[in-house]
Amino acid sequence: MRVLMVHSFHHPRGGDTTYTRDLSRLLEGAGHQVIPLAMRHPDNEPSIFEARFPSWVDMRGAHSPLDRLRAMLGMVWSPEASRAARALARELRPDVAHVQHLHRHLTPSILAALRREGVPVVWTVHDYELVCPSGLLFTQGRPCERCRGHRYHQAVLHRCKWESVLPSVAVAVEKQAHHVAGVWEMVDRFLCPSLHLARTLVRFGVPAHRVEHLPNPLDVSDAPAADGPGAGWFYAGRLAEEKGVQVAIDAARRLPGHPLTICGGGPMEEALRAQAAPMPWVRFLGHQPRAEVTRLLAGVRVAVVPSLWPENFPYAVLEAQRAGRAVVASDIGGITEQIQHGVDGLRVPPGDSVALARAVEGLLADADRATALGQAGRRRVERDLAPRAHLDAVLRIYAQVRSAADRGRSPT
Repeated sequence: MRVLMVHSFHHPRGGDTTYTRDLSRLLEGAGHQVIPLAMRHPDNEPSIFEARFPSWVDMRGAHSPLDRLRAMLGMVWSPEASRAARALARELRPDVAHVQHLHRHLTPSILAALRREGVPVVWTVHDYELVCPSGLLFTQGRPCERCRGHRYHQAVLHRCKWESVLPSVAVAVEKQAHHVAGVWEMVDRFLCPSLHLARTLVRFGVPAHRVEHLPNPLDVSDAPAADGPGAGWFYAGRLAEEKGVQVAIDAARRLPGHPLTICGGGPMEEALRAQAAPMPWVRFLGHQPRAEVTRLLAGVRVAVVPSLWPENFPYAVLEAQRAGRAVVASDIGGITEQIQHGVDGLRVPPGDSVALARAVEGLLADADRATALGQAGRRRVERDLAPRAHLDAVLRIYAQVRSAADRGRSPT
C-alpha cells in the first residue's frame, strides 16, 4: 500500500511529529510505502521528495504590509501546495492520504486536490486547529470555547493568535474560509487520540460518523523501565503559557532542596527563567532530543505535566509512564484518560501550584509509592498502547475509506 503522509514539517517538532515518525516506521516495517508531503523548511530531514515540497509559509518573517497580506492569503489556501499534492497523487497514485498537520502551511487546499484525484483522506487530529483559530481552545490564561458555532470573530476580539490583532484576524479569516469551503466534508475519517478530543469535535459540529477514537501508540520494548527510585522532579515540553510551566516554578518555591529540571524551549523561556532566578534548585536545559529526555527521565522520581489547556493526549505523560516514572498532571482534557488517579499517577487541579507542590512533595518523600505508580503507568502503556494493535487499527481504517472511495467511483 502507498500512503501519502501529510505533515507541514518534516523534522522533529512536537507530539504530532513524534506520532508521524512512529507511524511511518510501523507502516514501512510492515512493507508499505510512505510518501511524505511537507514544506521546504530549512530544518527538514533529508527526503528524496524534498524538491516536490511547496515553499515554507513564514508569517513571522513577513515584515511589509504586502508580504503580510501575501502570507495571510497563502496560509488560508495555497495553490502551490495544491499543485504539489495533485502532482504526487497523479504520479505515485497513493492508496490513501494520512494528514497529521496542514493548517497555515500546506493548507486544506491539498484536500480539494486529493479529492479530485480520488484519494481517500484520513486525518489524525492532534489539537483543536480544526475548530479553533488558535488551535488550543485556550486564551487569556484559561480554556475557551467562544468560537463554537463558527463565531470566529471572537478570536479577533480576544487577540487569540500571538496576542496580536493582525495574526488573529488572519486565523479567524482562515477558519471562516475553511468553513465556507466545506473542509470538514473533504475528509473521510478523523482519528482522535483521546475521547475528549473526539467529543469536542462532534460538539463543535464535525459529523460524528467521520470521527473515531484511536489512541496513539507507544513502544516500551526499546525503553527498559528505570532502575532505582530516582531523585528530583522533571518537566519536558514547550515553554508556553498554556503548558503551565509557570505553575510548576511557583510550586518549586515550596520545595527548596528538591531539584526541578526543565527541558524545552518556547516563547515564555525568558520570563520563566526570570521567575526561577531566585531558586537555584530550578535548572533549565533548553530543548533536548527525545533520546536525551528518555535518559533524563530515568534519573528522576517524578515527572509533571501542569497543563492549563485541555491537552489531547500528551506524549509528556506517556513518555514518563514508559520510563516507569510517577506522573503528576493536570486534571484536564485527555490527560484524564491517561491517568487513573492514585493508581498509575496523580491528577491535580490545573493552575493550582499548592496542590501540585503537595502531590510532588508526597512522592519525593515516598519512593515506594512513586515507584508503584510509575510501574503501573508503564503496565498500562504496554497493555493499551501496543504499536502492533495500533497499526492494525490504522490499516483497518485505511481499508474502510478505500472501500468507500471505490464504491463512490463505481458506476450506478
